Amino acid sequence: MLAYKSTPASGRSLYPDSDTHNTWNGALIRGADGVFHMYNPLYPAGSLGGATTLMHGTASNITGPYKWPNGAYISIPSLGEFDGPKSVVYTESLNGTNKTKYSLWLGGHVYLADSAAGPFTMLEGFTYPGKNPAPLWHNGSFYTIASMSAGIYVTPRLVAGAKWTHYANISHQFVPEGWLPEDPDMWVDKRSNWHIINHAYSTTQWEHCSASLLSSHFFSTDGKTWNFLPGAIQPYGHTVEYDDGTSHMFVTIERPTMYFDEHGLLTHIHLAADLVTGDEGCGNRTKHANFGHTPCVNCKYGDHGGTTIIALETAIVDQTLVVV
Repeated sequence: MLAYKSTPASGRSLYPDSDTHNTWNGALIRGADGVFHMYNPLYPAGSLGGATTLMHGTASNITGPYKWPNGAYISIPSLGEFDGPKSVVYTESLNGTNKTKYSLWLGGHVYLADSAAGPFTMLEGFTYPGKNPAPLWHNGSFYTIASMSAGIYVTPRLVAGAKWTHYANISHQFVPEGWLPEDPDMWVDKRSNWHIINHAYSTTQWEHCSASLLSSHFFSTDGKTWNFLPGAIQPYGHTVEYDDGTSHMFVTIERPTMYFDEHGLLTHIHLAADLVTGDEGCGNRTKHANFGHTPCVNCKYGDHGGTTIIALETAIVDQTLVVV
């Protein structure tokens, strides 16, 4: 299990929660100059769908505070309710010279730049399979998850006309009934083990939300044969402690993205967050009571959505990765 440590209070909401617009996690990139860049879709107040603006914020510290200047955005085709931005930094070899490239993946398209600060240009003639991508650059190829049921695909290069081929299925054989994993993030650790971490939920849970299902973990030794962490062990939890002495119990935190520093160490996880509801849940609401009640996971549709980041105990995380 990922171990949290005290997080700077600025990390609770990376986009100002005084703005009634919603955000729902984005892509976070560290530039060559050490500046952190977050590209985050901005949704209308009261909505988590249909964003056409990708806001660009910068900070000198990964946990913020971030500056979000007016006009610093990327205009994008409509971003659906269930498609979150991800990023991949990779090395491209041109005429014998290696060049660092930055990519943003969202809305079915890939955007490329020579700097973390942009400008990003859509790669014409190239799309990726599925929604909510989990892109990975590994051993010179690009992988992504088409969906948790459709499996993993691979392509050799990010160029117009490049084709994706099926690489592996993701076994759900050991996933308990009623566990619904979504929002994958995929990486390969230093021992060449593959990992997929997910937001997970159950629509049967609407009370005592601090104990509700929140996350799941799939792992593999080769990226081909996948296993599921047994029992009720979840990789990340609801409650975060902050350096100002406060804490917050998030009713749901979703779209997890792992952040690895310049040394390849896993130091933070950033997520989409319901910034309003706590353990009490929202079961008495009727608008999203499609199951005879409104489950903990659906409180977000009536609340203010934001983007949060959590600091991790790196040594414990590294040990956990060795174990799994």
